[in-house]
Amino acid sequence: MEDIENILLKIQDNTNPQEINDILIELSKNSNEKTLVIVDYFLDSLNATILNKIKLNLIFLLGAIGSVTVLNRKYLNFLVESYFNSDRWVRNEIIQSFLVILQNHEYNNEIYQIIEHALNEDYAPIKKSALSVLMILKELPEKVLLTLLRVLNTNNEEIVEMGLKVLKRDVQTGDELFELLNISKGYTILNKSIVRVLILEYFDSISELELFIEKIDSSKWEEEYKILCNTEINSFQRILKKNA
Repeated sequence: MEDIENILLKIQDNTNPQEINDILIELSKNSNEKTLVIVDYFLDSLNATILNKIKLNLIFLLGAIGSVTVLNRKYLNFLVESYFNSDRWVRNEIIQSFLVILQNHEYNNEIYQIIEHALNEDYAPIKKSALSVLMILKELPEKVLLTLLRVLNTNNEEIVEMGLKVLKRDVQTGDELFELLNISKGYTILNKSIVRVLILEYFDSISELELFIEKIDSSKWEEEYKILCNTEINSFQRILKKNA
């Protein structure tokens, strides 16, 4: 690869976003800690107009660097701040960058906040990227686990499958599911679609369902959610009995 200092000189003399993007893409193929000099130039010196036009590839480059070396707080802050003022393509690239960066870095509450935000996005690729990140994180906060329940409210089978895989890593049984639903009125997230997915995933027998519904009936849940769960569970029980 060409010397980093020479590449930096070329960039400093260039105001064409497309040509700069081409350079960033090439740098991403063989990046290392020295490549951060290029990132520093863009973050510290480049005008906002050009920066916005190259942000996607700059973030891709940061992800590539972060996969081979530890990034300091400056670069992580840039990713966090960029997430909340960028379009969905850039937001998705930021989440994908975290997927590789977090394998070499410690993570904090800000990361969880971004992932939680991403799980609530309407754009499916961002949800999938966020779920992929959760698969490498450990000890998910309860708030993130509750957000995972919302993710199950979709016709996208891949998202449901990924969401359940992450959820069942931390919430493995029907009893643990009930405890989760009791946190901060988590049960109010439930709707028909989510309840059906959870029933199919967590319960294999009529007896297990009966124990679950007993817990719900004796709980302090709002009546409409008790009725919702009872209705769906009763329907599923009838199917199980019919097929027995």
